[in-house]
Amino acid sequence: MDKSNQTLGGVDVGSPLMKQALTFSLADGCLCAVMMALADTFGVAAAVKLNAPAMAIALLGSGPLLISSLGQFFLPLFLNPKKTRKHYVVGSVRVQAVFIILAAFTGWLPAPYNAAVYVAAFVLYGSSGNLFGGLWISWIRDCVPEPVRGRHFAWRNRFFNIVQLTCALSAGIVSRHYSSQNAPWLLFAVLFFIGGLFRFGSGQCLHLQYDPNPARLPHKSQVFGFRPSRAFLHFCVSVALLQGATALSGPFFNVWFLRDLKFNYLTFTVNMSCMILGTFLFLPLWGRLLDTIGNARTIRITALMCSLVPLPYLYATSPYAVWLFNFYSGVSWGGFNIANFNCLIRMTEKEKSDHYIAFAAATTAISTFVFSLLGGFLSTRLPVIFGWQLQSLFGMSSLMRIIVVLVLFRLFRDEKASATSAKAETSERVEVSSVT
Repeated sequence: MDKSNQTLGGVDVGSPLMKQALTFSLADGCLCAVMMALADTFGVAAAVKLNAPAMAIALLGSGPLLISSLGQFFLPLFLNPKKTRKHYVVGSVRVQAVFIILAAFTGWLPAPYNAAVYVAAFVLYGSSGNLFGGLWISWIRDCVPEPVRGRHFAWRNRFFNIVQLTCALSAGIVSRHYSSQNAPWLLFAVLFFIGGLFRFGSGQCLHLQYDPNPARLPHKSQVFGFRPSRAFLHFCVSVALLQGATALSGPFFNVWFLRDLKFNYLTFTVNMSCMILGTFLFLPLWGRLLDTIGNARTIRITALMCSLVPLPYLYATSPYAVWLFNFYSGVSWGGFNIANFNCLIRMTEKEKSDHYIAFAAATTAISTFVFSLLGGFLSTRLPVIFGWQLQSLFGMSSLMRIIVVLVLFRLFRDEKASATSAKAETSERVEVSSVT
C-alpha cells in the first residue's frame, strides 16, 4: 500500500492497520460528541428544571470526575490480565449509554426525589464513561506516531467540535420556545435518549478498532510501587489547582445564564455553541504551536488565557456579549486541553503510563471535587458586589486561577523529565474536560 493510503488528516500515521484504528477512533469520537452535545449541554438545565439545590448541581461536574479518577488509580488491583484494553473500554462506554438513558426517565419521578435520582444517574453516567480513560489514552497513544500527535489530535478534535456545534444548535432550534420555567421533561428525555443511542454506536466503533498492544494492562504492582518524580508531581498539582479554581465557579455559569439572565434554550445553546466554535477555529493553531514552540510554552500561554475567562462576565449580561466571551473561553480551554493532553503523555514513562495518567486524573478530580463543593457552599453566601451573587463567585475564581498560573505554571519546561526517574529522563503527551 502506498504512502498516501497511510495518511490521515494530512499526516503520516504509519501502517494501514494504524490508519484503520484511527479511522474507527474518529468515528467513535464523532458519535460520542453527539452524546456530549445533548447530555452535557442540557445536563445542568435539566437539574435547574428539577429545582436541584446548589450543592447537587456542583456534584454534576465534580462527582463523575472524582469517582472515575480514583477508580482509575486503583484499577490495576481489579483488572483481569486475561482481558484486553478494548474489553474494558468498550464495556464502560456501553454502561455509560445505559445510565444516560436511565437519566432520561428520572424527571417523571415524584418531587423532590426526582432531582436526587437524576443527579445520581448523571453522576454514574459521567463516572462510567471515564473510569477506563487511562486505558483508552494508552490505546490511542499507541496508535499515533509521536512526531505528529499535536497536529493529529488538533485535526480530529475539529471533527468533534463540528459535530458538537451542529447538534447543540439543532437542539437549541428545536427547543427555542422553552426555558427552565416552561420546558416539559419530555424534551430532556428525548435528548438524553438520543444521546444514549449514539453512545452505543460509538461503543461499536471501538469494538471494531484495532489495538496494537491489547495485552498491555497496568499491573497491581503499579499501585504500591508508584514513585512519581518531583517534576511530575509539580505538573499534576499545578493543573489540579487550576482546574479546582475553575470548578469553584464553573458549574454555576449555566445556572446564571438560565436562572438569573433567563436565557431561553436557543439563546443558551447558541451560547454553548460559541464556546465550541472558538475551540474548533483555533485548534489548528494550537496543534502547530505544540509541534513548534513546545508543550510547556503552549500550556503556559493557554493557562493564562483560561485564568482571565470569568472577568468579562462580571460586567457583561447581554446575550451578544456573553456569546463573544464564551467564544474566547472556547479558544482558551481548547488550547489548554490539547496542551495538557500532550504534556501528560510526553511526561509519562511509556511502560507505566496508564497509572501515571490515572494519578494525574485523580489529583485533578480531588481538587475539582473540593473546590466545586466550596463553590456550591459560597454561591448562596457571598456578598453581591456586581449585579448578581454568582458574579462574586466568578471574580473569586478568576483571582485564584491567576495566582496559580503566575506562581506554578511559570516553572514548566520542555525538558525531558521522566515521571519516575530524574536520570532516565524521557519525554512523551490528557484531554481533561474543563468548564468555564
